Amino acid sequence: SRTHHHIHHHDGEEIPEAWSYTELGDARVVGRHQASSPEPSNANWGLTAGLKLPTGKHDIRNAAGDLAERSLQPGTGTTDVILGAFYHRAMESADAFAQIQVQRALAQKEQFAPGMRVAVDIGVRYSLTESVALLGQVNLLHRGRDRGNKAEPEDSGGRFVYLSPGISVTLTRHLRLYGFVQLPVYQHVKGTQLTSDWAASLGLSIRF
Repeated sequence: SRTHHHIHHHDGEEIPEAWSYTELGDARVVGRHQASSPEPSNANWGLTAGLKLPTGKHDIRNAAGDLAERSLQPGTGTTDVILGAFYHRAMESADAFAQIQVQRALAQKEQFAPGMRVAVDIGVRYSLTESVALLGQVNLLHRGRDRGNKAEPEDSGGRFVYLSPGISVTLTRHLRLYGFVQLPVYQHVKGTQLTSDWAASLGLSIRF
């Protein structure tokens, strides 16, 4: 669900533009292979691989009929490959993990492809009770410049570092609710871009 307003400067005239929509974005399908280290390390590692699919629209217009910029659209229109690796270690009352994930568009779609994303996450989970745990993460993100004639490479890409405290609640044996607040501690963008003062996420994890 996205609402966006900006002022478009054209030949000395300031033109307000706005978009507001609620749409499904791009779906991600990722497989995970996990291997365990010899006892008694209580550690495991693995690899992830998958695709981001072009399920989200990339032709949303506002009430005036103006097409939103590709970076504002619910989807990119591209199929992206996703590759990653992770490490997890269980301790007495806490778990620690680290993971890296790379995402890159396989080809341009209608003269646009999003920049390559490299994300590194390091975190801990500390159990307060059998069902409640505190979460803490450091998130590092490198975003490459968008590509194509419909892209704005001079105003895309950057480097970001976030601190993300959170909490998780185990509802049943197979169901867990979790939430994070993401706070930026470093943001370096290329050109003129919008950045967030904070972000929040809420998720539901189901084990089969």
